[in-house]
Amino acid sequence: MRRLTCAAALAALLAACAGVGGEPRGDRAPIDHVVVLFLENRAFDHLFGTYPGADGLANYRGRQVDKSGVTYATLPPPLGRDGKPDPRFPADLPNAPFPMLRFVQSLDLTNNPVHRFYHMQRQYGAGADGVPMGKWVAEGTSGGITMGFYDGAASPVQWRLADEFVLLDRYFQSVHGGSFANHYFLITAGIAHVGDDPDHRAVAGPDGTITKDGEVSPDGYVVNNLDPPYPPQRLPTVMKQPLTQPTIGDRLDAKGVSWRWYAGGWSAGKDAVAAGLMPHHNPFQYVRRVMDTPDGRERIRDAAEFPGALRDGTLPSVAFVKPHAPRNAHPAYSTVGAGDRWIGETVREIMASRYWPRVAVVITYDEGGGWFDHVRPPAVDRFGLGTRVPALVVSPYARRGLVAHGQYEHASILKLIEWRWNLEPLTARDRAAGAFLEAFDFSQPPRPPVALP
Repeated sequence: MRRLTCAAALAALLAACAGVGGEPRGDRAPIDHVVVLFLENRAFDHLFGTYPGADGLANYRGRQVDKSGVTYATLPPPLGRDGKPDPRFPADLPNAPFPMLRFVQSLDLTNNPVHRFYHMQRQYGAGADGVPMGKWVAEGTSGGITMGFYDGAASPVQWRLADEFVLLDRYFQSVHGGSFANHYFLITAGIAHVGDDPDHRAVAGPDGTITKDGEVSPDGYVVNNLDPPYPPQRLPTVMKQPLTQPTIGDRLDAKGVSWRWYAGGWSAGKDAVAAGLMPHHNPFQYVRRVMDTPDGRERIRDAAEFPGALRDGTLPSVAFVKPHAPRNAHPAYSTVGAGDRWIGETVREIMASRYWPRVAVVITYDEGGGWFDHVRPPAVDRFGLGTRVPALVVSPYARRGLVAHGQYEHASILKLIEWRWNLEPLTARDRAAGAFLEAFDFSQPPRPPVALP
């Protein structure tokens, strides 16, 4: 039998990836592993607003207004973590986005802007001259610091990955507001419903306007943060009952596809919070089927074990990786620089592993963290979309240096997994989402790893 040349073998492989009409088929794609690196609380403009070719801050012509609609002459003083004016910043910053690196460095801690469900929607309101996203400061709690942004000097790894692979500049958090709702959405494409919860419920007036904030909407959806019903716990607000909504884990299990959620600090047990676990960032910790069975609990592993899985050949087909709190980039207790370093270390491990030739890595942030972004999110339902967040696609099959402008969200990660392993959607949101296939070019041979800062 005549041997196929390397070129002929590659051509045969690529032809097999095409379905009817040339459309790509996930089950024939040269991707055996999807790895999701899920960081914390940074908006797109906050990290990539000056990235060449992206829809960034150069396209913002608005100015911020106060709650009564009056344009600020200058930004209110940026507040520090103690709630007082931060002396590192001038008290008379112009009413515009401003570069953070003039005043703080990438490893310096800053305030943690408010990022709650109802606050965030009010922040999208019109500012001066009717330009949207004009109440970011007025409906915030941190003064003018919310308008600050970083450039590539603060995130050299992520900017390098954008140069070499794919940056998505219309990727939005799925749910307005904060962490739990977006983490839970990442595994269910839905919102947790807990029914009547008078202890944590928001209150609405006759016209539907919220008169009292809460962790749970008036009709029982968890729109802010409750800690899981299973220990370890950290927040004083705790969910009373575990959740039973189907997850992406259920879909993968039904097809015999391996998966794990790697949570920083998990292996420390009752001391996990001290070791860096944030329970409301650990969505499977809310799920009855996972937490009530030994096999289920086995699916949650410590993030410190992820590099070992790369080295010893035990990487599951789908891996979600959540760094320990000090390295997750969350303001107040972590930094942009710490998150960027963790991304660099983790991506280098992936590139050096046996898995690099057939992997897709998605790097993104759970939500914008209350940092300004100039793009008003599209409304797909009452819960979202929320603020744009940074998202990168890194793979030997990723296009080089592409800024992709398709509309995506956390459900798009689920859609990519469902496309690859032919899984049924979980809800209408992931059924309708795009899988950012524009980021890939399966017609080319796999690319070798690249050097990172």
